[in-house]
Amino acid sequence: MKEIARIFRYATGLNKFIISIAILSLVVSASLLVTPFVIKYATDVIVVIASGQGGDLAQLWPLLAIIGGSSLLVVVLNSINGYLGDILAARLRQQLSERYYQHLLALPQSYYDETETGKIINRLSRAISDISQFINQLANNFLQMLITVGVSIAIMWWYSPWVAVIIGAQIPVYIFLGAQSSKKWTKFQKQHNTLYDKASSRFAEVIGQMKVVKSFNSQQREYASFQRRFGKMVGITYKQSRHWYFYSTLRTACQAVVYTAVYAILFIATAQRAMSIGDMVLLLTLVQQTRMPLQFINFYIDMYQKAVTNSQDYEEVMRTKPDVDTGSKDVDVAGKDIVYDKVSFAYEAKDKRVLQAVSFTIPAGSRVALVGASGGGKSTLANLLMRLYEPQSGAIVIGGVAISDMPLARLRSQIATVFQEAALFSGTIRENIAYGMPWATDEQIQSAAKQANAYEFIMELPKGFDTKVGERGTKLSGGQKQRIAIARAILKDAPILILDEATSALDTRSERAVQEALDRLMQGRTVLIIAHRLSTIAEVDKIITLKRGKVDEIGAPAELAKSGGIYNQLLDLQMGGSSANQKKLKKYDIAV
Repeated sequence: MKEIARIFRYATGLNKFIISIAILSLVVSASLLVTPFVIKYATDVIVVIASGQGGDLAQLWPLLAIIGGSSLLVVVLNSINGYLGDILAARLRQQLSERYYQHLLALPQSYYDETETGKIINRLSRAISDISQFINQLANNFLQMLITVGVSIAIMWWYSPWVAVIIGAQIPVYIFLGAQSSKKWTKFQKQHNTLYDKASSRFAEVIGQMKVVKSFNSQQREYASFQRRFGKMVGITYKQSRHWYFYSTLRTACQAVVYTAVYAILFIATAQRAMSIGDMVLLLTLVQQTRMPLQFINFYIDMYQKAVTNSQDYEEVMRTKPDVDTGSKDVDVAGKDIVYDKVSFAYEAKDKRVLQAVSFTIPAGSRVALVGASGGGKSTLANLLMRLYEPQSGAIVIGGVAISDMPLARLRSQIATVFQEAALFSGTIRENIAYGMPWATDEQIQSAAKQANAYEFIMELPKGFDTKVGERGTKLSGGQKQRIAIARAILKDAPILILDEATSALDTRSERAVQEALDRLMQGRTVLIIAHRLSTIAEVDKIITLKRGKVDEIGAPAELAKSGGIYNQLLDLQMGGSSANQKKLKKYDIAV
């Protein structure tokens, strides 16, 4: 139970429910033991009456009243206990879910680079659900059953030590068999979970990119892949089920032998008059009260093993170290230069460095474009500025202060981003524009939309700013999505802008509208552009070319156009216009 107990470290305010459930379980167990004793005394009275030795039927009425009253009390207390158990499980599920989501939001970007989306989502639905369900059953039923079994065995000891010993001996046997089965069962469950995570991750990808799947006529191939993964899961289930039922059969067979022996002892002792019929009836009733909980132990072991396996998954995530925000220097970055000082970076310590001692300066209020081959570190430089990753060596400095010394939230609040592929959320256009500033007024939202050349098309939609955009903005065209993303950046009004140039995949008309919006967005800001069009690069103040993770050239467009370097070569390739030249341009992420 230590794995389950550790989970409660992530929940608070549940002790009152746990204590109340424990007390009620004790009272219910005590109430359940009233009936066996009343039946014993009723049996003794009936035997006397039936044998003609006296007695009076009137003696039975109080006993029946006690049975009825105690049964009603058990019903009421069980209902209260069940309610508290449900609330406990719901509160636990809520807190575990909230802590999980809160922790995910604080994890470094590298975690999301390495972990499949399906696995992240399934841990929320599977792990937390199974843990909460086990706690629910433990609170509603199992705890009460354990107390009932323990007290029943103690009473049996008073009347027949042998019966108590035999019944009690089952428990360590069950624990031993459970421990024996658990390790292998958990291994099977982890294999099953891994396959399920992969299948659901691929499922989510396919559903999210159905146009691509259909355009390549890949429906059958994706279905076959999905089918194979689930087929492997079924194969694991065969092995897991055989393993489970082997030990379940051992437990059940053990129980059958135990209860047969108990019945034999009671019948023989009563026949030999070593025990009264009333005592025998009492013990038989107590034996039956222990039998059902012990029969259900297989069910609880199954739930427990699932909960343990999934609690380990939950713990694995919660042990992952979040972004460490040690920054304390609150710096207003407006009007300050951005300096990359010998910055080196690799996505994994063992990997080849993407950046090697990169140094350059972005003057305040200037537009600087990064040019280089695909995978050459352009996006990495932008990600480091947002502190989505931390450099292995060197520093990024703004206004004389390293960004690692600035609070993360404060730094990112002063940086706006427009990505090459517009990232929208399901919801309304209004909600997406105001994503970084949810308190924005309608006037502010509309003003941002107008500056982004988005207002006109928004007002042509049936519900205007309240139009639902669909998941990832699927109901909008590429140009419309980009203009919504630009409006979002305009509304944020940050002094630093990172622009992963957003016009390279658009038609001419959309490109013109988006480019006009971008020109307005860039005014009065320090802009870092990941260049995809040479026409855009020509308008910047400075170009920085990257080659094999190092700075190759730095200069104004007019200067580098004659230097013979990368930018000069790209201009020559564009002028050539051949298919070979176009392929070379694509190596540098330049649209053709």
